[in-house]
Amino acid sequence: MVLGIGKMGYGILKDLVAQPHVSEIVAGDFNVEAARKVVEKIGSDKIVEVRRVDVTDRAETVRLMREGFDVVASALPRPVCDTAAAAAIEAGIGYTDVAASFQTIFNLDDEARKAGVVIVPHIGLDIGIDRVLCGVGARKLDKPERFHVWCGGFPQKGTPGYNNPLKYKISWYWPFAVRTNIGTAKVLKDGKIVEIPKLSDPEQIWFPEPIGWVEAFTTGNLLDVVEHLGLEGVKDAWSKTLRWPGHCEIWRKLRELHLLDEKPIDVKGVKVSPIDLFIALGEKTLQYEPGEGDAVCQRVEVSGIKDGKPAAYIYEFMDFYDPVEDITAMARTTGFPCSIVAQMIARGEFKEPGVIHPVKIGYDEKLADKFLSELARRNIKITEHFKMPLN
Repeated sequence: MVLGIGKMGYGILKDLVAQPHVSEIVAGDFNVEAARKVVEKIGSDKIVEVRRVDVTDRAETVRLMREGFDVVASALPRPVCDTAAAAAIEAGIGYTDVAASFQTIFNLDDEARKAGVVIVPHIGLDIGIDRVLCGVGARKLDKPERFHVWCGGFPQKGTPGYNNPLKYKISWYWPFAVRTNIGTAKVLKDGKIVEIPKLSDPEQIWFPEPIGWVEAFTTGNLLDVVEHLGLEGVKDAWSKTLRWPGHCEIWRKLRELHLLDEKPIDVKGVKVSPIDLFIALGEKTLQYEPGEGDAVCQRVEVSGIKDGKPAAYIYEFMDFYDPVEDITAMARTTGFPCSIVAQMIARGEFKEPGVIHPVKIGYDEKLADKFLSELARRNIKITEHFKMPLN
């Protein structure tokens, strides 16, 4: 069963229908008509049914999940991920998604263990592939000390999206993308947790063409990696979002103009939140045109000590819109990992039940090799570079 048939649900479905060992898929969404349009676009007879699913109706969701499914793969929005996962546990089937909150989903660990169910939350791009790579790097070092991630998705050069004032179009959950530019981020730097205003520390990062120079700014921390690997002595743990150069300056101006304020203002007798209006306008004007290309790039650096010397493992990849399959890079790099892990759960490749953090996939050599080889088979090829002083 695939839940949440939107941009990322499309990616999950596209991958599942291409796998010879997947026989039947039910697409579930609250909006049946919208889901049917997505399913019609995919055009596979493996998607046997579109069902209306309201995961807030626990009894009905559990009843549906007990209709013979091997696993659930979810692209539902974050507020209902825990609800869907809890239903899967009660139904006794595995579950994975692209959006669950690490702050709450692990409260279900005891229930999942008792039920003998595997739950892998938030296994998409960022969060997702990046955490797996953090686990791989940590496993290969004797003492991991620093975790750094850079990741982003944006329009390809020369497209309408690249040439618009924001140099951005919507390839995933737009309200969350907007709020990436607001508030502060708590991160671990030099052994201390510090709070950094977002957009305050831009830096230029280079990827091979056709991407080139992009702008990075701090948006989150990787403290979940440190916690779930049980590490001590880690000095840095932070992640940065990547956008085209100039992003921070543009969004700082939007903030200064109060266009991203939450507090409602009176507009002709109607209370309107500026950020709600901004999000609504974006939903209307910032959608990708048919065939318009997007790009994704990610770099993960895990450094520390190996054989008594400073060392680092650096992982990197880029991905682009696939015009043949008509699928965005964001849907590929977010939906495909979720699909891969769902299939790993269905095949019984996770030996222990419970809620499993994606970093644990990377820390387990067998699981990591399977996950990364499956990504490579889908042409998401991640390079590994090892750095160590000669002396």
